[in-house]
Amino acid sequence: MKEPIKDLQRFRDFLSSIPLDKYREELKNVKWVEQDLPNELLPLSSIFKYYWEDRKFLNFEDWFENFWEEINTKPASKEVLKNFKKYYFNKDIEENDWFKKGFKARMYRTWISVLTQLDFCYLFEYVCTKENKNLTLECNAELDLKGIDAKVRDIEFQVAKITQRKEARSASRRRTLITIPYSVLNIEKLKELINSPRAKHKTRYQRMLQAFNKYFIHLQNGFVVFHENYLKPIIDSIDDIKRLSEVIEQISLELSGEY
Repeated sequence: MKEPIKDLQRFRDFLSSIPLDKYREELKNVKWVEQDLPNELLPLSSIFKYYWEDRKFLNFEDWFENFWEEINTKPASKEVLKNFKKYYFNKDIEENDWFKKGFKARMYRTWISVLTQLDFCYLFEYVCTKENKNLTLECNAELDLKGIDAKVRDIEFQVAKITQRKEARSASRRRTLITIPYSVLNIEKLKELINSPRAKHKTRYQRMLQAFNKYFIHLQNGFVVFHENYLKPIIDSIDDIKRLSEVIEQISLELSGEY
């Protein structure tokens, strides 16, 4: 049973517990399983089942071992895994350690990405509950495969990472697909630029930092999550696609430091 108020807090507590620095250091150079994966090896259904449908927040190690076991015990996925390894690496299925390490690093990046999407979804439900808004949000593996991170009525949302100014204003050509800019700017670097006597564009950097603090929250471990200030205007404008697009454009301008 969903309890949006409690669920958001539980999810945020879970996100705070992820040792991001540890995994970043361990897996930063483990990038040998980067090929397109067959559907049988995709983790989306597993991630959505645990973290959205069942709301069972396993740590990464436990989730990955469950998923790895599932792949290796189902005859169909086990055969696909065997063929995948032989095609790309010319290695047998028994040689697990080397491949498993690379596959695990690949799964971690997908896992973190989907958790970011889910933070948007959990906060959406939370704000709707607080504001007494009767809106149903869809979020599942099938939509994700289509590039849709969440859907409300006919409005589709896609959370997109932004690292620089021009990316903050990128827009979708599809009228009903709303791109949600998610900031992965280096905040410490931004602060250094603001305080540097040699840096240009200080005013823009200051606006970018102000916008980040307005629309996002840094958890204690560095995980960046959405602020209510981001979701509330989206929810308030959900019945008017033109107004909704204007809201996102305004947020994008602020995040880029142009407003």
